[in-house]
Amino acid sequence: MTAISPRPANRSPVVVPPLPRSLGRDSTLRRRGRERLLRVLFNASGERRLPRERELVAALQACDPRDPWWVCEANSRTPLYLLPTREWIAALARFVDRVGARRLLEVAAGDGFLSERLRRVRPGIEVIATDDGSWRRPRARMSARDRREFAGVPFAGVRAGCGVRPIKARAAVERYRPDLVLVAWAPPGLLVERCLRGPCRWLLDLSVDGDVCGNGPATWRFRKELPEGALERRALCRLDACPRETRRTRATLYYGARHPDHGIDRHALIPSGAATRAGSGAKAWPRH
Repeated sequence: MTAISPRPANRSPVVVPPLPRSLGRDSTLRRRGRERLLRVLFNASGERRLPRERELVAALQACDPRDPWWVCEANSRTPLYLLPTREWIAALARFVDRVGARRLLEVAAGDGFLSERLRRVRPGIEVIATDDGSWRRPRARMSARDRREFAGVPFAGVRAGCGVRPIKARAAVERYRPDLVLVAWAPPGLLVERCLRGPCRWLLDLSVDGDVCGNGPATWRFRKELPEGALERRALCRLDACPRETRRTRATLYYGARHPDHGIDRHALIPSGAATRAGSGAKAWPRH
């Protein structure tokens, strides 16, 4: 197994199991790439790091293109989806300032790392992280095919951080009535739609093209804006095997039920990928 060393006292190192056959033949070069990415994502105590963008991009590029996903999915600490950097957190903070949010709610927050880091750079904003714990067991996020293909692999479950409140997403929106709901890599299903129908003003959906996150084609029919600039351009995720050439994250700002423009856009085109976003019927950001 690939591991971070040295092993600190009373803490286990973060390890990644050997590659499955479906990811091809392993090599010393591939193992070194995975070790480098682990060191960027976690410190020697097994805690998550907030790296510089340049550092993370270099580590992703140094990996075999098949390996970033495996490191993020199979590491022994927690599955990783969005991969924040210091520069991207700064861009997110500026975005929150521009929409004027004073209370931000992150739903499906997992370990709460994203909210924790945003809270540090914007201590004057109330940042609340919630997660219902439905992915505590690794099998809960796996398909039947995944369970067959990766039988015996010791995947980690999603562990809630100490500041993450155990509550379902829509119930959290009802309770806290946030200005802005943040959803990063929503699980498959209607979570985004249910939340934006709740008492919030905005919902920022960070996802990727295709059927990886949430229920994109159905949710896309709601009125929205498309944030431009660093929020999307500088974002990194587990699917960015060659981030110097292309990046997969897509940011969509939906109008929540407390926004005067909330509703379904009857003229919206249902996107099949990034190429259709410009013709989606959404307004370009910034609008206000």
